[in-house]
Amino acid sequence: MNSVLESTACHLVGIKGVGMTSLAQLLVDAGKTVTGTDVSAKFVTQPILDRLDISVTTGFESDIPSETDCLIYTAAHGGSQNPQVIAAQKAGITVYSHADALGAFFNSQQGVAVCGVGGKSSTSAMIVWIMTQLGLDPSFSVGVGEIIGLERTGRYNFSSKWIIAEADEFVTDPTAPARGEAITPRFWSLKPQIVVSKEIIWDHPDVYPTESDYISAYKMFFNQINLSGSLIYKQQPQLPGLPTSAQTQICYGTTTEHGPLWFELDTTTVGEQSKAVLHTATASYPISLHIPGLFNLENAVAAVLACQEMGIAIPDAIRALESFQSTKRRVERVGVKNGVLYYDDYAHHPFEIKHVIASFKQWYPEKRLIIAFQPHTYSRTKELFAEFVSALSEAKELVLLDIFASARESADSSISTQMLAEAIEKYGNTIVHFQPSIADLAAFCRTNLSNTDVCLTLGAGDIYQVHDML
Repeated sequence: MNSVLESTACHLVGIKGVGMTSLAQLLVDAGKTVTGTDVSAKFVTQPILDRLDISVTTGFESDIPSETDCLIYTAAHGGSQNPQVIAAQKAGITVYSHADALGAFFNSQQGVAVCGVGGKSSTSAMIVWIMTQLGLDPSFSVGVGEIIGLERTGRYNFSSKWIIAEADEFVTDPTAPARGEAITPRFWSLKPQIVVSKEIIWDHPDVYPTESDYISAYKMFFNQINLSGSLIYKQQPQLPGLPTSAQTQICYGTTTEHGPLWFELDTTTVGEQSKAVLHTATASYPISLHIPGLFNLENAVAAVLACQEMGIAIPDAIRALESFQSTKRRVERVGVKNGVLYYDDYAHHPFEIKHVIASFKQWYPEKRLIIAFQPHTYSRTKELFAEFVSALSEAKELVLLDIFASARESADSSISTQMLAEAIEKYGNTIVHFQPSIADLAAFCRTNLSNTDVCLTLGAGDIYQVHDML
């Protein structure tokens, strides 16, 4: 079997992950039988898996369904060393990484890939939303629990010209270095026609020891763009130019220094709307969103420019975006409880945290804003410690939870949330509360929050589950 597209029965190891659940939808659309295995914990993807009626077993020591001719694994749960992956290889079952399986779908159509730190999911979802509203019905794979207003986070439309997907810079198998093997960034499996690059800021220090290693992975990816394709990117001072095989390069930013495409923020806030004006060489276009933040206006600009490269007129794309409601865990308005307005966001890198806090301070300047943050991975917290301190100190009042260790790393006693809390208290005037668990956070909210307060939960772990407790 040369491609997952030739399979008939696919088994997904770690199927509850947002990327895997999105891929499962593409596989179902392609006529494959899909089964999966994962841990027992509840994930945000459960409603979609229930709708797909996919059989999911618990535990990675369980048997692989007998009809399986293709097994797909993620970077989590041991990567290629997962017991079911090893069992499949012994049984002669074809094995793919999630990246290679997604690449098979992506490379079968003209692909739009969105990469960078902060905004991959939202920008991808915006592009999907625009095309769907305009009746273009694209293929897509977005790694979120839900695109609010759509039933799917993944779709494979055989007749579509275009497919939109997040281009994740993490690696296919984080266990590779322990075996003396080179890492393979996940987005290297994609051969795009259009790339949208958000901010490129060092992340994943567990697999990219230096910033140079990290940026090199991106440069290789940009050289995989089709020769007739386009690279759309936000200019960064530390990256004055990006090597690419793309014929067209489009740079955007918030000043005219970024060339003929730039946008300016409208600082007025009317009825919880975020506004900006996109300027081109020939015209100016007002943009209005019902979600907060300069970073989301940047996402919108990037999405509109990508759609323009696909032949969609800028005014049509902007009009379609006016009804965009965000995605699950991306500035998601969860609801009101006892007068407290609750939001949730996936932000877990200092760059993302700083921007989302700033946006909420702008939207709710007169309200008491409580930021609850669950650090994600020991390695990221340790390597970017100073950046976390700086970003989190932007909050006036902060609740910190214990570090959430992902399935790909072990505990590290040399770093802790308590260390982070102490550093933040010394750094500025932030009031810091330490609540180790989600249950502790729920109790804190019930006891300490009052009518008209706003609470924003942040993190890539399981902090979002506090909202069900409340």
